[in-house]
Amino acid sequence: MRGKFGEHQTVRSILKSLPHTVHDDVTRAGIGEDYARLLLRDGDGGENTGKTGDADCKNAGAAKSKSVNVATGVCIDSGYMGLRLDIARLYNSVRIGGYMPWVATDTIVMPDDDERRMKKLLGKLAGICAECGVDIITGHTEVNTAVFEPIISVTMMGKQSGHSDDADLCRLKRPVGMDIVMCGQTGVGGTLQLYYDNQKELFERYSESYLRPVERMEELILLGRQVDIALEHGSVYAHDISRGGVFAALWEMGDALKCGLEVCHDDIPILQETIEICEHTGDNPYMIDGCGAALFVVPDGEHLADKLYEAGYEASVIGHLTENSDRVVVHDEERRFLTPPRYL
Repeated sequence: MRGKFGEHQTVRSILKSLPHTVHDDVTRAGIGEDYARLLLRDGDGGENTGKTGDADCKNAGAAKSKSVNVATGVCIDSGYMGLRLDIARLYNSVRIGGYMPWVATDTIVMPDDDERRMKKLLGKLAGICAECGVDIITGHTEVNTAVFEPIISVTMMGKQSGHSDDADLCRLKRPVGMDIVMCGQTGVGGTLQLYYDNQKELFERYSESYLRPVERMEELILLGRQVDIALEHGSVYAHDISRGGVFAALWEMGDALKCGLEVCHDDIPILQETIEICEHTGDNPYMIDGCGAALFVVPDGEHLADKLYEAGYEASVIGHLTENSDRVVVHDEERRFLTPPRYL
């Protein structure tokens, strides 16, 4: 079994266990915000960083300083897509803040001193990172008999892109009434994983000519210019969809913004191949890995969706934020209340 702690355990036993940050130019990751930010100040560096007027901008001085986004995660070399999806999730966690993933560090723990296996694993890791435009700059490798399979921990860092000054997202305390725009297709990462894990059985059920195009979904798992377009057109919050799918991402967004939401199920973009594969495997397509898609909160969702579409991205307004704390998905006039996601 592989997964991560749920929302309540993360808050209760991880976030609350950490002391306050020693440095006021460090912003930690949290629920609904998977990256940390480090401000790199010049000289006396803006002693007023973090002081704001009406807006709730804990990093208001960031635009006057250089900064770095940081995300970290555990990667597993399982099947064709395992390591690729793990690296893509890290990449997207950095990219969603408006930063360009730049460099990475790794720690590899091996169960034995199999040098050939270690060399092959490191070469694959470095190759995937290079395809993403990311250099591995330092790392650590050790043998530890406490593990039974290689464990890879990767930390990825991103530098400011052309619009990352806006990425500090000086958002309103509770942007109630704003639109939720989804960019990308539902469950792309999970569809790829299920496709490769169940390929033999799927080819017995569907024609190979019908399913082979699924492999091209790999081109969709990295976030790109859609993040910059969203920042250019008023996005006050952005969240990459990952483990747990779009339903988990919506729940985490509500946590981060301290408000409710209402989403129309039929407006959530999804490919027919995803529906067919999930029907075969028994998975909920809205709860499988959504790597490659993102949610944006913006005052004028139709305007942003049009701009994303003009740039070649699938995008639609799927709902809006509400005053109460309910997180609702409406389908055929039936209202379903989202529940805290389970990641195992």
